[in-house]
Amino acid sequence: MKPDSTHVVNALDLKTFFLYVLIFLHLVTGCTRQQASPPLRHNNLSHASGSVQFTDVTTPAGIKFTHNNGVCGLKLLPETMGSGVAFIDYDGDGYQDIFLVNSRDWTDVEIESYKHGTGHKYANLVPLHRPRHHSTCLLLHNNKNGTFSDVTRAAGLNVEMYGMGAAVGDYDNDGKPDLFVTGWGRNYLFHNETTKDKPKFRDVTTEAGLQDTGWSTSAAWVDYDRDGKLDLFVCHYMQWTPATDIYTSFDTKHKSYTPPEFGTGQASRLYHNVGRGKFADVSDKAGISKQPQTALQPARTLQGKSLGVAACDYNQDSWPDIVVANDEVPNYLFRNNKNGTFTEVGVQAGIAYGANGTARGGMGVDTADLDHSGQESILVGNFFGQMLGLYQKQGNLFTDIAPRSPVGQDSLAFLTFGCTFLDYDNDGWLDILAANGHVDEIWAQRSENGHYAERPLLFHNVGQGRFQEVGLHSGTALAQPLVARGLAYADIDLDGDLDVLLTTNGGAPHLLRNDGGNHNHALRLVLQGTKSNRSAIGATVEVKVGQETLRRMVRSGSSYLSQSELPLTFGLGQHTQAEAITIHWPAGDVTHLKDIPANQILFITEAQVIVKRLPLNATSK
Repeated sequence: MKPDSTHVVNALDLKTFFLYVLIFLHLVTGCTRQQASPPLRHNNLSHASGSVQFTDVTTPAGIKFTHNNGVCGLKLLPETMGSGVAFIDYDGDGYQDIFLVNSRDWTDVEIESYKHGTGHKYANLVPLHRPRHHSTCLLLHNNKNGTFSDVTRAAGLNVEMYGMGAAVGDYDNDGKPDLFVTGWGRNYLFHNETTKDKPKFRDVTTEAGLQDTGWSTSAAWVDYDRDGKLDLFVCHYMQWTPATDIYTSFDTKHKSYTPPEFGTGQASRLYHNVGRGKFADVSDKAGISKQPQTALQPARTLQGKSLGVAACDYNQDSWPDIVVANDEVPNYLFRNNKNGTFTEVGVQAGIAYGANGTARGGMGVDTADLDHSGQESILVGNFFGQMLGLYQKQGNLFTDIAPRSPVGQDSLAFLTFGCTFLDYDNDGWLDILAANGHVDEIWAQRSENGHYAERPLLFHNVGQGRFQEVGLHSGTALAQPLVARGLAYADIDLDGDLDVLLTTNGGAPHLLRNDGGNHNHALRLVLQGTKSNRSAIGATVEVKVGQETLRRMVRSGSSYLSQSELPLTFGLGQHTQAEAITIHWPAGDVTHLKDIPANQILFITEAQVIVKRLPLNATSK
């Protein structure tokens, strides 16, 4: 996130900046014109681009929520960040519920600390007079009929906080998914104690050892040592308080939000699950906050200004690695050493920088096998003028292929926070969805091609690493400009295609129903570990469809401050069955299934294989 690049930006600076942008666009476009005609798809999965429409069903679904970022006229940095969303089946009824993270008003004490802090003598700002209001996160129960009910208070989640992100995982293996919520000032762990008729979460943060301090952003549950218990990775952004907020301006008269260059990063944290509901901070020992000296490099402290995290297995050794998107400093890739430690190899692997060799303003991140190669690619949302990063594994290194693709060209004028891979049309190929929106209205107004509210981008995967941006052809909901931040997907109506929810900064969320994605066939897999963690996080599934092998990993985190559903949906195109399904469980066991008919939900446990089958509601719309 980069509102300014200097303390004062003048008109000449902006003209020069956009001149460089236009030159870059000309060069990139010229280099790719000979590749304009997309290749034939190299299998018989159907090409369904344009046949899927996304419909905004927020109002008919009964979702009433407004994000409170605390804006009060002082231009305090966290106000720009927004918050995330998590899909969680908290009551185990098979339907995904929704958890929306919220922030709050700044307190009188915090405002006074700003007035007496580092920036007050320059700013001369007076807080806006507005009524205080109580704002909390929101838990919405899926009523299975397209509507949701607010159960926040009944569940014990009406807690006021300056919340940021959320992650879902069953950390104590009791069969109920728990909630971890990040924020500025402290974090929260809510233990799921829901009974059949009553939602209930209990705050166990202090007793678990996860309260933390500072400014936490995205988080992900990951069993990094494969002991059957979920551990927790928590991104940290900057060392910031209202008292230390730095005054920056375009014209010396009007304060703007502080860019990350002027702040000091905070080290991210790794918490090891030691059992009995307790966690131990192993950040230093595991190499997350500090890297020891080696023959190739000196010891170093890692203060990454981290905003997004995703688990992956980039070197295919069956041990979870961790990729982190950083803001204006190089991205991190933590290689799992299989002994409780990690080595940070972002530079060596090729994902630390953009194609031009500079660090970018990374926000959201996701990883997936997008080309059926068996190798995971990495997607990173970046700042305006920097384009999406799409790092494809080529041999032992990643190469950013976005600049020579519409993924880069069409995203250059957008500022992307949430981003994810998903097969929205069930053709068997993972597509890309990006949630966009600027950080500051003043910056957007001064940018010739910039807008504060920006429409989402939807890139359809047409095979062989080629993409086509189809957002304007996929329903009016995707054409609507938003100040978007969080992004997650789930099949909310169990009709076989993936719906999405976008959060906005200081505004309402948008639940977009997928209409038409289920014209192709699909399989939905709900996995449960026994020797592995109950959430099956880290399990990798391979589905053989015709000549292609589709691969997905069950994971927490990804995107920006958000969590998509844990069940996996595989689009099969026009194929009516999967020839084979192979599940690699985190504990090391492998499950093999053959000749599985399409359009059903499979409930699979590590010990008993398929324990239940249900049909998909393909006619629900």
